[in-house]
Amino acid sequence: MPEFPEATTISLQIKNYFNLTKNNANLNYPQITLKKINIYKDSIIKNPELVNELINKNLEDVSNYGKIIYFKFNGNYWILFHLALTGALLIKEFLPPDKLNYFEKYKIIEFIFDINNEKEKILFFSAKRLFEKVIFTKDENPFKKYGPPFNRLKTIDFINILSKIKKPIKVALMDQSLIAGIGNIYAIESLFCAKISPLRKASEITVQEYYKLYNCLKEILKESIKQRGSTISDYVDALGQEGNYQNLHKIYNKTKCPNCNSRVKRIKIEDRITYYCPTCQK
Repeated sequence: MPEFPEATTISLQIKNYFNLTKNNANLNYPQITLKKINIYKDSIIKNPELVNELINKNLEDVSNYGKIIYFKFNGNYWILFHLALTGALLIKEFLPPDKLNYFEKYKIIEFIFDINNEKEKILFFSAKRLFEKVIFTKDENPFKKYGPPFNRLKTIDFINILSKIKKPIKVALMDQSLIAGIGNIYAIESLFCAKISPLRKASEITVQEYYKLYNCLKEILKESIKQRGSTISDYVDALGQEGNYQNLHKIYNKTKCPNCNSRVKRIKIEDRITYYCPTCQK
């Protein structure tokens, strides 16, 4: 399931596609107008009554809040994308014919944008298993039910949020109401890096261990973004390409610990598969 690095990869690719990257204070940003929305399957679309209100609205930003990719429009209109298991948000013109044909079989919704009243650009969202969501909303802040995303936290904030929680540290890391963006893969990898057992209560982790965990998460997420995320099954970026970070996983889906060669334990914690080394992680 895509997490923060995968959502960041896709949102950055689309932001660059629309030339919305704020790297030049004097840059004249294009006027990007949503001209048309074509809905092919409506079962995972929330609040479709707002579709007509979004037509001719100007796109102000493309980014992500934790795992959620969003388009922000003028007038406090948003489109939120939950990728879940098989969701793909794709730039149509960059897909080779074979991939375009494949993803169009599962196309849920299509967005046609007009750039400076001159050029048309098309994005679409596909999903095979229909656990995904496309949410239309009008709200000043559509992320109120989520905790702050990890990339906006300082170490002390990270510690203050987690150290009060009496659940296992892996469960706490993945609780989106506490911290947004960390899922199963990166919780497993970061706990292995920090040598912390996923079974320990978050309230029992020491300050020194939390500093280590924070730094591990920061570096792992940064490297995963460089590698365009992890493809375990269905994840692809906005160009239809698989990520590479799965090739750098240390413990996820492994049988032997790379540090001590002990057998990796595979257990379930609150119904989520977890991998850890009982020798290295205490």
